[in-house]
Amino acid sequence: MNNEVSPENKAGNEEQSTTPEIITELSEDMEMVSPGTMLREAREALSLSQEHIASKLNFKVGIVKNIEDDTFDPLMPVTFNRGYLVNYAKLVGVEVEDVLASYDALDAATIQRTEMLSFSRETAKQAEHSRVMWLSYLIVAVLVGLTILWWQQESRQQETDTSKAISSTTIVKGVSDEVAVKDLESTYLSEEQANGNTQVNENKSDVELGTQTELSTSDAISNESSDPSKNNIETLTVVPAISTAVFTFNGDCWVNIFDATGERIAWGVKKSGYVMTIQGKAPLSITVGKPELTSITFNGQPVDMSAFNVGNIAKFNLPIVE
Repeated sequence: MNNEVSPENKAGNEEQSTTPEIITELSEDMEMVSPGTMLREAREALSLSQEHIASKLNFKVGIVKNIEDDTFDPLMPVTFNRGYLVNYAKLVGVEVEDVLASYDALDAATIQRTEMLSFSRETAKQAEHSRVMWLSYLIVAVLVGLTILWWQQESRQQETDTSKAISSTTIVKGVSDEVAVKDLESTYLSEEQANGNTQVNENKSDVELGTQTELSTSDAISNESSDPSKNNIETLTVVPAISTAVFTFNGDCWVNIFDATGERIAWGVKKSGYVMTIQGKAPLSITVGKPELTSITFNGQPVDMSAFNVGNIAKFNLPIVE
C-alpha cells in the first residue's frame, strides 16, 4: 500500500490547519453577535414564524423565544443548549460554528458579569465594614472624652469639698475661742457677785445678831462654793454651735448632706478610700447611697451604721436621736 501523501493533499491539509487560526483572529476583531440575534434574523429573512420553527424542530414555542432572547436555563446542561442551537442553525441555514462560537462568547461574558457583580458586592461590603469601623472608633473616642471630663469634674468637686472643710474648721475655731472667753468672763463675774453677797451677809449678821456670825459666815461660804460649781456645769453643757462629722468611704458611694440652716454642704459620688470632713450646724440631714461602705464619726464619736440595710439608701440625722 502506498502511504505517500501527494503535494496537493499536503497543501490542502496545511490550508485546513491554518483556517481555524484565521477564523479565530477574525472573530476576535469582529463585534460578536449573540446566537439568538443571528437565528432570529435568519428566520425573519426566510419569513418564518416562531411557531413554524417550533413545529419543525419539535420544540415548544417558549424554547424558540428563549433562544432568540438569549435566555438559557442555567440549570440545564450546556450540551442541551448547544443541541438546540445546532438544530435551529441548520434549519435556517446559519453556520453552526458561528452560532456555537457566539454562544461560548456569550457564556464567557455572563461569567465575567457574574464575577464583576460579585466583586462589586464585595467592594460595597468592605466599604460598609470600613464605615462601621470608623463609627466604632468615633464612639470609643466620645466615651473616652466623656470619661476624662467626668474625672476632671470629680477632682474639682473633691478639691472644693476640702477647701470648704478647711474654711469651716477655721471659723469653728474662732467661734469656740470666743465662747470660751465669754464663759471665763461669766465665771469671773459670778465669783465676784458671790464674794459681794458674802460680805453683805457678814455685815448684816454683825448688826442684827452677833451670835449668828458663824452661821452667816458658814452660809456665805456654802453659797460661795456652790455658785462656781453651777457656773462650771453650765459651761460644760454648752452645745457647740458647729458640729463636725468625718466620713470614710470604703467604696464608691453617693452622698447628699444639709445642715440645720438648709445649706447643702456635701454631695455627689465619693471614691473608695476618700476621707471627707464636714462641719455645719446640727442636726445634719444625711443621705448615703451605700451605708455598708461608709464609716462616720460625729463630734469624735463613732456612728453605728449596722442599723441600716445593706444595698438600701440610708436617710438619717446627726446626732441620731433614739
